Amino acid sequence: MSAGLCAARADTVQTSLYSPVTLSGSTIVPISLQGLTPVDNTTVTAPGLYTITFSVAPNQGVVQGASGGNYAIPVAGASGGQPEYLTGDYGSALTLNSADSGNYLSTGAGTITITFDSPQNSIALLWGSVDTTNSLTLNDGSGTITGTTLQGLTPGFTSNGAQGPGGSIYVVIGSTLGFTTATFSSPTPSFEFGGIVGSDEPFEIVPEPSSVLLLGSGLGLVIVAVRRRRIA
Repeated sequence: MSAGLCAARADTVQTSLYSPVTLSGSTIVPISLQGLTPVDNTTVTAPGLYTITFSVAPNQGVVQGASGGNYAIPVAGASGGQPEYLTGDYGSALTLNSADSGNYLSTGAGTITITFDSPQNSIALLWGSVDTTNSLTLNDGSGTITGTTLQGLTPGFTSNGAQGPGGSIYVVIGSTLGFTTATFSSPTPSFEFGGIVGSDEPFEIVPEPSSVLLLGSGLGLVIVAVRRRRIA
């Protein structure tokens, strides 16, 4: 485990090889993209829970599968050296068959905003084919998290924009002040992400069987205090 510092408010950022899990008693708000017909970039509303708005090109938004030069499926695990993908939203099963992968979000060279109806204290997601130009901002004054930062934090990360195992990262952000909007942006194609879930409590990252390892063997976990203090 290693730790670093960023200049912003009291948020924590965790990156890991393992899918995060919720703590007992947490109230979670999973972002549901299944049942939508790709490609879709009209406003998505889940009454009482969240709204998703898009400022993207016509071929971006809610997508499925891969489109060369436009978007690539976030890699959620690896089995026998082959990439595995989420079949749905947060907590869904994995598949080796890309045709069976679920819907996810892709910004292209644009912006997607998720607005929660009630304040959240944590958000988790699978950040696909991490590019240096990708960025995520919460409206809690904590600053912006970039792909460059995540690449430097994550042991086993392979290379910028890699579309196989080692190019996607599980990311958990904890907010002490709470937030209602999460803004995902990229000036170049693309920022792909899925398995998104908000929570009123922190997420936990625990070792899981090797079949769901994202970046290789062994546990890789980085906790960064986004304040002027170190969090163990």
